[in-house]
Amino acid sequence: FIYNQWNSNIISNLLSKSVTVENEIIQCHFPRLSLNSNTLDFTISNALQPICRSWFYPIVIDNYNIRLILPHLNCTVTFYIGEGDKEYEQVPIKLFYDLNILLLSDYFTVQCIDNTRQKFYPNLPYASIHYNQNVRKRLANLKKNEDDFNVLILGLDSVSRLQFERMLPKTFNYITNELNGIVLK
Repeated sequence: FIYNQWNSNIISNLLSKSVTVENEIIQCHFPRLSLNSNTLDFTISNALQPICRSWFYPIVIDNYNIRLILPHLNCTVTFYIGEGDKEYEQVPIKLFYDLNILLLSDYFTVQCIDNTRQKFYPNLPYASIHYNQNVRKRLANLKKNEDDFNVLILGLDSVSRLQFERMLPKTFNYITNELNGIVLK
């Protein structure tokens, strides 16, 4: 089970898978919240925890390609291809160490098992940008105008906003002070 605040979203539901090992459900909870605040009130079920640390990065995404960088792992990437609220097609592809594979979609998961099959890793969700020729053509034909607006809107719910302020204070200060960002509470 991958904890996601938007469980009604089709992509979130596809990513919300659990792994069963020897009749035990193992799961990771994302996002990993710092539980030092009494304003957070939720329960976490008793489940075996696989390796769920934030430092576990088995892949590198570079120039619209994905590459496995840990040779001791057997990994599979599952791309979710589709648009909007329609059914997404799942396309699994086995990853090989140090071999580039072109990203097929913006959303994908990576599931890994070590070569001895003794360690199970979580089904890690990723979001990236895949190469799209149609988008490239549209960008090439855009007329640049100095009067065009350049606005960034970052929307977070109240729990995520508080977590963002706590866990990324430099980024929060940069957005609010350097970019003159406005926080709507």
